[in-house]
Amino acid sequence: MKRLCQFLFLLLFAAAFNASAVEVVSAEFGVFDASDPQRVVFEPTRVIPHREGQRYGWMIELRGVKRSVSVREEYLLPSKAVEQRTDTPGGTKLVIPMERRNQVSQRQLVPVDGRIYGEWSIGPQEPPGRRQLDVVVEGQVAASFEFEVK
Repeated sequence: MKRLCQFLFLLLFAAAFNASAVEVVSAEFGVFDASDPQRVVFEPTRVIPHREGQRYGWMIELRGVKRSVSVREEYLLPSKAVEQRTDTPGGTKLVIPMERRNQVSQRQLVPVDGRIYGEWSIGPQEPPGRRQLDVVVEGQVAASFEFEVK
């Protein structure tokens, strides 16, 4: 009887855990246009104009939504090729450093109609180039976006 009670407890715990799991329904990346204060328009694209102040980001639709979800964004920063001289018969060698992964943000987001949003804007010193942004929701990669600022 004790084993049966333990089994039922574990079964109920697993069911409750799965019921609270968050499922990604869709994920899109693009630009935001907030020129109309009554609404924000999101346009999916992978090319972000290199204009200071240009707003861009992502929208993720979730199922099994909690009151709030833990979200972490990891940004893969572009790296530049560096010319390095060597003393070998080959002469000059081009060295391309590994790209750098930086955690950009960690926050709790409250879903609105089952959706969460992440938004950025192009800064004054931000270089053009290819980027990758991974969005981690509740400890699992929910989306990985490759885009270019040009």
